Amino acid sequence: LAVDDAGLDRAELRRGRAGSVFGTTGGETRLHEDAYERWLAEGPAADFSDLVPKIPAYRLAVAANRELGIDGEAVTLATACSASNYAIGYAYDMIAGGDSDYMIAGGSEAMCAFAVAGFYRLGALAKDVCTPFDANRKGILIGEGSSALLLESLDSALARGARIYAEVLGYGLNCDANHMVSPLATSIAECTRRAHENAGVKKDEIDYVCAHGTGTPSNDSAEVAAMREVFGDQLPPMSSIKSMLGHSMGAASGFGAIACCLAIRDGFIPPTINLNTLDPNFEGIDVVPNVSRDADVRIVQNNGFAFGGNNAITIFGRYE
Repeated sequence: LAVDDAGLDRAELRRGRAGSVFGTTGGETRLHEDAYERWLAEGPAADFSDLVPKIPAYRLAVAANRELGIDGEAVTLATACSASNYAIGYAYDMIAGGDSDYMIAGGSEAMCAFAVAGFYRLGALAKDVCTPFDANRKGILIGEGSSALLLESLDSALARGARIYAEVLGYGLNCDANHMVSPLATSIAECTRRAHENAGVKKDEIDYVCAHGTGTPSNDSAEVAAMREVFGDQLPPMSSIKSMLGHSMGAASGFGAIACCLAIRDGFIPPTINLNTLDPNFEGIDVVPNVSRDADVRIVQNNGFAFGGNNAITIFGRYE
C-alpha cells in the first residue's frame, strides 16, 4: 500500500536499491500462541515445522522484501513501543548516506493474549476507553496493525514527480535503562534535544507534538514533564492519537508518523478524544481536547517511548 500510494512502479522499485526496516515488540506473536497451544495439547511430540520458519521477528522485514520482490536490506528492530521511530531513523540514514534509493519503514504488531495479560498484571489496562491526559485515566487499550512509509531522496521524489507528504528532517534516540516499565522524564527531554539538533530545528519551530500519550498515569506524567523541561511555557499543541487507535506497540510510532505527515499536508492537528477532565497537573498544556483543529503545521515532532527506556523521536517538516 505504501509503494502504491507513493505512485512508484514495482518494476522501478526493483531496479533501484530498495530495502525495508520494520519495528515490532514480539513479531509474529499470534504464531507464538499457536505454538504454545499445540505444545499444551500434544506435548513433546508436537510438530512445529510449519511455524518455526514464520515465528522469528526478523521475518517481518523479510516478508516485505519478498512481497515486493526487492533484495536490499531487510531489518527488523525489536525496540518495542518506540520501534517504528527507530525504523524510520534507520531508513533515513540509509537514504541520506546514499546506501539505498528506496526504503520501506514502519512497524507491525498483532493483538495477542500475552500482551493483554501482561498489561493487565501491571494494572495498566483500561477497562473501556483510553483517556490520555485525563485526571481519571486508567491505562492503555491495546490495538494492532501495521504502518509503512516509503522514504526516498528529495532529488528522486522530484525527478519522478512524486506526491511528497513531508520531509524527514531528523531523529533522536537514547536509552536510559533506568527502569523496566517506568519512563524517565529527563531522558525523554534529552532525546527531544537530540532530535531537534539532528533535524536542525529550534524548539520554537515545532508546531505540533504527536505524543506517545498512552493514557497511563506514569507515562503521561513523565512525557508532560519532559516536554515542559524542553519547551518551557512555549509547549506547542500536543495530542495523543492512541485515544483513537489504541496502543499498537511496535507499530505505534509509525501510525504517529503517518498522522504527522497528514497533519502537515492537510493543515490540521488531530485531537485527544475521550477527554473529560484535564489532569490538573497538566494545566496550561493544550492537548487538543476531543475535536481536531485547523492549523498551519510546518514542523512536527513524533514521540515514541518504550519499556526499558528506549526512546525515539522523529521530526517531520513540510516540503516547500
